[in-house]
Formats: sequence, structure tokens, C-alpha cells
Amino acid sequence: MSLNVQGVVVRYDGVMAVDGVELELPRGRIVSVIGPNGSGKSSLFNAISGLAPMQGGSVATDGIDISAMTATQRVQIGLARTFQTPRFDPHITVRTAITCGFYPKMNSQLIASMLRLPATQRNEARARDEYEKIVANMSLAEISDIRLGELPMGQIRLVEVARAIASGPSYLLLDEPAAGLSGTEQQILAAAIRNMAERNIGVLLVEHNFNLVKNLAEHVVVLNRGRVLATGTAAEMAEHPEVINVYLGGETTQAA
Repeated sequence: MSLNVQGVVVRYDGVMAVDGVELELPRGRIVSVIGPNGSGKSSLFNAISGLAPMQGGSVATDGIDISAMTATQRVQIGLARTFQTPRFDPHITVRTAITCGFYPKMNSQLIASMLRLPATQRNEARARDEYEKIVANMSLAEISDIRLGELPMGQIRLVEVARAIASGPSYLLLDEPAAGLSGTEQQILAAAIRNMAERNIGVLLVEHNFNLVKNLAEHVVVLNRGRVLATGTAAEMAEHPEVINVYLGGETTQAA
């Protein structure tokens, strides 16, 4: 059971953004994708999540090719993501934002919801219970009724991760989730990511904070100019000459 990316190619106006990238994310594992700015990390995420057309390669979850599916269809089958720049309505509350995460998988139950069938009422009760667990794990319970526009960016990022978790994913793609987070918020995020892996969710993490990557990821894929430069453990990447040259640079002493 895994997310498999095989030979993915993405071009924008003739410019190669992703060039034959391959990776595997088993359920219950944490894999990180790192690389310098412009290396193709976000383009790769967009291709996997269905937001960017691929000119080559394939994406499959649990042996099913999802390359032709829309982004919404991919969410419905268990592939969720966050964005490097969070997308949010500043006027809605934390509760509303996270609750929206439950909707993609509830759409198929629309008729039952309109009829208020017992099964739907049970699903709604489970959603409420799951909401309480999520906000407790993400230390968001006390701000449930605060509008997003009143929160600092660090908490908004945590809300976006919580909303992605609410969709009940089998695989979760996190794009720079720790950007702008305080030390305490990073600890909350790290604990939530570990908890997801323990619940058999595969987590694909794009993150510039290499110390966080070292603490979380079991496998690291390094991109450079749209191609896979190296793969291995974070410790191996911290000592890899080419990775040091194009990505880590002065961080190596700190990261090693």
C-alpha cells in the first residue's frame, strides 16, 4: 500500500519544472522532498495532487493509477495536501475551516443528508468527535471560534494542516508547513505528523527546515533543477557532497 510516482514530467511554456521524478511513499511512513528554490518541489506536489497537468509519467495510490483523476477526485480517494501559501477566507472561524475538510468525502452522502437518515446523523456525530480530537492534538481547541483573519500565520498553517487531516487521507502532502511557525508550534506540528504516520497515513513533506526533516523523515528525496539529485536518510544527505553544494551549504554544520 503506497503512493507511487513514476517518471513524472511537468513543463510550463516549454520550461522543464519536473523531469522524470520517481518516488515511493508507503502508508505509515514519512518521506521528505527537499531542494533549493526552483528545484521543482511545488510543481511535483501539484502534479501528484492533480493541480498541474503532467506531460509524462504516472501517479498511483495503492496500485490504482490516478493520473487522469481531477484534484477533487484524488481528495475523495484519500490524497490530501496543504499549500506553501495557505488559502483561507479570513472571515470564517477555525471551526468552520477545519470542518470543511470533512466535506469531500461526505458529498457522496448528499441525498442521505437531505433526508436526515440515521446513517448520516451517525456520520455527523463521528465528524464532531473527530473534530474535537484533531483540534486537541493540534492545540487549536481554544481558538475554535476565532476568525482566521485574526490569527497569526503560524496558527493559520496549523489550521490548514488540521483541515487536511479532517479529510481522512491515506496520503497527505505537506508543502512547507513549518514556515513561520514558532518553536512551540513546530513541536505541535511534528507531533501531529508522527501521529498521522502512527495511524498508517503516508506523509510527504516538503520543508526547508532541515532539522525538522532530520527529526521526522525516514527517507529523503533531494531535487535539483527538476530532477532527483540524491535519495537516502537525512543523515546521509547531510554528508552528501552534491547535496551540500546545491542545497545545504552553510547549514551542514548545524544539520549534521
